[in-house]
Amino acid sequence: MVGCRLNQAEIERLAETFRLKGYEITPDPKNADAIIVNTCCVTHKAAADSRKMVRHYQSLGTSRVLATGCWATLFKNEALNDLEVINLVPNTKKDQIPDLFSDNHDFTLNAPRVKPELGHRSRTRAFVKVQDGCDNKCTYCATQLARGKSRSLPAEAVLSDLKLLETEGIKEVVLSGVQLGSWGRDFGLELADLLLLILEHTSIPRIRLSSIEPWEISPRLISLWSNKRMLPHLHIPLQSGSDAILQAMRRQNDTSAYKNLLVNIRAKIPEIAISTDIIVGFPEEDDAKFIESLAFVESCNFSRGHVFQFSPMEFTEAASLPGQVPAIIKKVRSQLMLQSMQAAQHIYNVQQVERIVEVLVEGKRGQFASGLTPDYQRVKLVTDQDLHNTIQNVRLSGLDGAEAFIGELDS
Repeated sequence: MVGCRLNQAEIERLAETFRLKGYEITPDPKNADAIIVNTCCVTHKAAADSRKMVRHYQSLGTSRVLATGCWATLFKNEALNDLEVINLVPNTKKDQIPDLFSDNHDFTLNAPRVKPELGHRSRTRAFVKVQDGCDNKCTYCATQLARGKSRSLPAEAVLSDLKLLETEGIKEVVLSGVQLGSWGRDFGLELADLLLLILEHTSIPRIRLSSIEPWEISPRLISLWSNKRMLPHLHIPLQSGSDAILQAMRRQNDTSAYKNLLVNIRAKIPEIAISTDIIVGFPEEDDAKFIESLAFVESCNFSRGHVFQFSPMEFTEAASLPGQVPAIIKKVRSQLMLQSMQAAQHIYNVQQVERIVEVLVEGKRGQFASGLTPDYQRVKLVTDQDLHNTIQNVRLSGLDGAEAFIGELDS
């Protein structure tokens, strides 16, 4: 799999469907009768990684390789011709993939076998797709072209998925979508309505949202964090701290609206961690606009963030905009923005030391167990106990590098 949390949610859903049909999911591709690659094209690197992954699995020669996802959908001719992908399923038919594996189709496997457990992460946390497609018109993004208009999964289907995960002992779900905050508009509802149903009709102890656009966060949505099952972390893409660049990107907010949103969220949820995405080197971003963007990012006090160099993707409006920034300048700006983001993350992390938090323990290697805090921080625990898939009170006793904590069980 390449790409976002929605891709992860789709792969987990496909794996679960195959398991329910009795097929075996193997961690070793050399033992597989078929390999499904869920591809991505959000950047040139993601597209290149998708091509590389498909080519790698083809080279094994032991399995049928099926390509799906955004790159396989948007760059179908390249996949079919250059990589000679025989089995290609576009995004619109992705949910039908399990139906291809039957005696009535050419894409057949050996008879279903008893299913094994999936990896430890799949038994502790699960990514759940609740929405697909996007109605935003961001000039740099090919996702809408690859995924189509926004579509919500019915609440009943989402609740059914979550109740199945409850029976499997899942402790945390990550609700995922391309435009997650648009859930329910096609039903006359909103995301807050779905969350209320989840809080009322399920018992999974930890509920996390994936990325959500700033203009889709309402006061009603924020109010739901009064329920402690809602984890105090939001990933809210900013993309640029320059209003001129935001307008060129066709983003639906400006820096003032974004900053006001952060103030309102932090007033209601003081313990919240807010992370973001930033693009540097967008067309017409000169030194002054970059400095403006950097200063605004530094003023936001993010807990962490992803920094991307602008990637002029084929089929997007931004690819043909004037004022394209040279690669060397994009690289320098990316390094500067990343340094700023790392400094903000360090400040945030230092403030968390000595706090006692609930950690979902995901696995253990040697003497170290590893898990995630509610605000999406990685913690390493020294323990001889098997704490897998349990939620433990942990004191964050120190930092382990730039992105993780050392923790001690709080007795």
